[in-house]
Amino acid sequence: MQARTGASASERTGPARRLSGASTETWIVVGLVVLAAVLRFATISSQSYWLDESQAAHELSLSFGAMLRAWNSAEWNPPLYLIIAWPWAKVFGTGEAGLRSLSALLGVGLIPLLYLCGREMVSARAGLVAAALAAISPFMIWYSQEAREYMLLMVLCTASLLFFARAWRTGATRDLAWWGLCSALALLTQYFAGFLIAAEGLLLVYRLRSRASLIALGAQALVLVPLIPHVIPRFQQKADFITSQGLATRIQQVPVTFAFNTLFKTSGVSYGLWGAAALGAIVIALLIIGADGRQLRGAGLAALLAAVVLLVPLALALTGHDDYIARGLMPAWPPLAIVLGAACTAPGAKLPGAVLVGVLVVSFVWAGIKINDDPFLQRPDWRGVASALGSHTGTRAIVAYDGQFATGPLSVYLRGVPWSGPGEPAGTDSGPATINELDIVGDRGQQLARPSGGIRRISGRDVDGYLVYRFKLPRPWTTTPAEIEMRAQQLVPDGPPAPPMIQRTSA
Repeated sequence: MQARTGASASERTGPARRLSGASTETWIVVGLVVLAAVLRFATISSQSYWLDESQAAHELSLSFGAMLRAWNSAEWNPPLYLIIAWPWAKVFGTGEAGLRSLSALLGVGLIPLLYLCGREMVSARAGLVAAALAAISPFMIWYSQEAREYMLLMVLCTASLLFFARAWRTGATRDLAWWGLCSALALLTQYFAGFLIAAEGLLLVYRLRSRASLIALGAQALVLVPLIPHVIPRFQQKADFITSQGLATRIQQVPVTFAFNTLFKTSGVSYGLWGAAALGAIVIALLIIGADGRQLRGAGLAALLAAVVLLVPLALALTGHDDYIARGLMPAWPPLAIVLGAACTAPGAKLPGAVLVGVLVVSFVWAGIKINDDPFLQRPDWRGVASALGSHTGTRAIVAYDGQFATGPLSVYLRGVPWSGPGEPAGTDSGPATINELDIVGDRGQQLARPSGGIRRISGRDVDGYLVYRFKLPRPWTTTPAEIEMRAQQLVPDGPPAPPMIQRTSA
């Protein structure tokens, strides 16, 4: 009996006792991590790939060397995400659930990191609020379900912010070294990380005035040296996929996107700047009224970093180099969340702070439900379009009027179709082809003309706003891409020029 009693006491001093002694904050963070995992993994494959994801899926299906060549010719950002995702894809595949699970895992990992940042810069309660907002944010959930570099960017920028805050407080060489490593990895993920990294580095040099801080900042420039041949052509090339919308519109989209993600597509976007101004005024008032000196300094430091990320690219856009887009400004999101956390937990303004938390939580939940219920606010359903195209016998041409935004994803979902997105090999489907079916992917704004010359419509389906028409030809046509495009314009007029995809094998 004594031996058994002793064993029980020993168990109580082991893991069970450590768990039972965990702080309330620890249990809340654990709960937020579980909530974040459920929100990210439960619907991870409910939407199909859009263009950028299909490009990643294509590149990650190649050999490692071919992937790097494709990255160099077609990608705008550094290759770290692809380098990490390549072995991941070999294990879990390039399907939606398998490939997106890497981003989802990173999105879950963001929660404790953001808590630690908030605790370091302001207080543990501010960190909890920031982590809670990240857990339920429609913006964070969306990019945790995207097979691209954005969640890797968020995790590395948040880690950089954490060690920046520690180095700011301690001046320790170890913290500077960790800051330098996380910052370098963030730069190798996306060039826009440089705005946050540069601001952090300059602030550390100003505060510490040490050789170690200068070395840590200078190392960031060295990281980019091997990427100069990749950077310069992108810097000189106009980002038409961004500038096709006016800068004023994109400025309005940023606060709405940061808060409510794809609700920037609605008419509510016109109120985004007013809403951001009102929220900013409330946050400033709560901090002035209720925060102590340390909390005010931490919130101010976070606000300064966020302002640099948001305003320096805007200044560049106004002077001619326009890459201003909400998802590129994501490094501003963690410090903004910490500022919100500081305002909501200011000791001298507990009641209004709690009300603000409630309003933010309800707003995020409402936006998430609205996005999930409205196909217009989701990614285009190219998987559904591919299903509507169905199987065929022989060789067919597919004309999709959305250009590469359609042909990229469709070439992933349709077998027997060569890659038809960014970086498409020169000469792909440029020669004559013999086809026995012509299919057209248009939209609801286009009217179907009456087929003539023996052409017979096989089917027509509406897939979340995309009209998918299939036409059987009276006999096989040996024709060129330009002639196929002309025939498509006759059947479904008013579509922009769109080179055809050729599907040469039965699906």
